[in-house]
Amino acid sequence: MLKTSPLRRRSARTAATQARRGQQRGMMILESLVSIMIVMLGIVGIASLLAKSTALSGQAQYRTEAGMFAEQIIQMISLSVDRSTPDTLAASLKTFEHQGSGGNDCDFSGGTVSDSTPMGELLKAARGDLNNVAGLPGAKAAWQQVQIDTTNNINKVSVKLCWQGSTDLAKRNYEIHAFVH
Repeated sequence: MLKTSPLRRRSARTAATQARRGQQRGMMILESLVSIMIVMLGIVGIASLLAKSTALSGQAQYRTEAGMFAEQIIQMISLSVDRSTPDTLAASLKTFEHQGSGGNDCDFSGGTVSDSTPMGELLKAARGDLNNVAGLPGAKAAWQQVQIDTTNNINKVSVKLCWQGSTDLAKRNYEIHAFVH
């Protein structure tokens, strides 16, 4: 029976260990690359969510501003009408109608109010044509409408404001309805 020396056994084990290591060579680099890719995907995802939330925040801001302009127009009309009789109320309301026709894709037409009137100034402010007022981005005079419906003494006032920001693919609009009695 041949005895192997401890030195030979140790070198045989070392050779077996090195053979296993040779099979795993590069695994640490591969694992590092995979973990870096996972982290990068997470960072890119967070960045895209941040960009989307910033865009939505801007849209919400403009919708809020449009609501404030429309509400001011409604309040100004409500405070300026003659309520002495139902007929004078209807006639008084009709004087505030602005581009009362049309409406598909913010394409309004019809008679307009003068820019020098209080309502005209509010409409100018909404589109940013008034000094020191930013207005809605890309808003145009043709994209604003105030409709008055006095049939059967309903006295409904509808205000529609449209705008289109530089990054918007389509026109955005805000519409509000109120009844004046």
